[in-house]
Amino acid sequence: MRPLDSSMFAGGGTGVVVLGHGSRAPEALEVLNWVAERLTERLRMPVLAASLQFNKPSLEESCRELAATGASRVVVAPYFLFVGNHMQKDIPEVMDRLRQELPETEFILAEALGADDLMVEVLAQRALAKIGEEVAGETAKEPEDNSRKEGDAADFFASVLGNACDSCAPMAQHPIEVESFEIIDSLLEPEDAEDPEYHVVRRIVHTTGDPSLARAVLISAGAIRAGVDAIAARAGIYCDVNMVASGIMPTADRLGLDVICLVAEPAVEQLARNEGVTRGVAAMRLAARGGSNVNDNSSLQPGGGLEGAIVAIGNSPTALFELLRLVSEEGVKPALIVGVPVGFVGAAESKEALLESDIPYITIPGNRGGSTIAAAVVNALMRLGVSGQE
Repeated sequence: MRPLDSSMFAGGGTGVVVLGHGSRAPEALEVLNWVAERLTERLRMPVLAASLQFNKPSLEESCRELAATGASRVVVAPYFLFVGNHMQKDIPEVMDRLRQELPETEFILAEALGADDLMVEVLAQRALAKIGEEVAGETAKEPEDNSRKEGDAADFFASVLGNACDSCAPMAQHPIEVESFEIIDSLLEPEDAEDPEYHVVRRIVHTTGDPSLARAVLISAGAIRAGVDAIAARAGIYCDVNMVASGIMPTADRLGLDVICLVAEPAVEQLARNEGVTRGVAAMRLAARGGSNVNDNSSLQPGGGLEGAIVAIGNSPTALFELLRLVSEEGVKPALIVGVPVGFVGAAESKEALLESDIPYITIPGNRGGSTIAAAVVNALMRLGVSGQE
């Protein structure tokens, strides 16, 4: 990332330190710096690398640098697998010292990588890559001029959340994915496998492993066209949570599209406290005022950031309720709402309200839904836009 300067934290803001254990092997520092660079792109906020020992900068040095540049909050993200002595004792002691030294800055320790399904997916992708090489030989490998790096985080998210990137740029389709689609087609027996609506449905089934969802997906008349046209017009894609945004970004980055998620922004947190609403509600309100850059709260000005945008909601029923209120009471008009919040409190009701809206929508009634489905739908729409289907 470019050197830190005060403009990155105008009015405060959040910086991140990705913390590694440290090693005398130079490769360890190279990997940590690579992770920091990719996190900078993914989070769209300043990220510095730090090591607990052996390497520089140290945790204290990186935290002080962010605070000195103007960060009002510093999140330390440990690149550790286990919650051992470092996580329980050493790192908290350092952060306690920093809190005493820099009381104007909030220091937060994120969880270790630990036992997480996403880590399982990383290992699965590593194993599947080798299995694919054995099964398909050279056909499973990337073209020589492909710029994608092995282990690229974008490729990881793409495979977890819908494998959406392989038709957006020259990229070999993995034999396992080809076989998966053949199995899905044999189970669903579509009347027209080229139908754009089926393209979206199949992506949802592929992402969830649940063929029964094919019968549950509801797509309003003109919704696919509305989504594809919005993508062609380079409209923004607003997400209720970062998990949805992370699943969309790899493909959106290739197409030069902006993916915006404001839920973790200090301005959203403040508005939620002031008005007694959830962050999902606050994020939609700020987005409707023109919020488009999660690094710059000065961009949150009147002007309708949701106007003509795609809004993907995979987690928060309150965000969907608020979006629909903005539509009915304040005249906000997004191009398309992908409304698939999940859960047992408000999810079904928010989607019932969506069905009564005049805005084009894609949804799954009832309690089922989730961030992976929302990301898969938008990824499918981006692929349709690239392929020229409508």
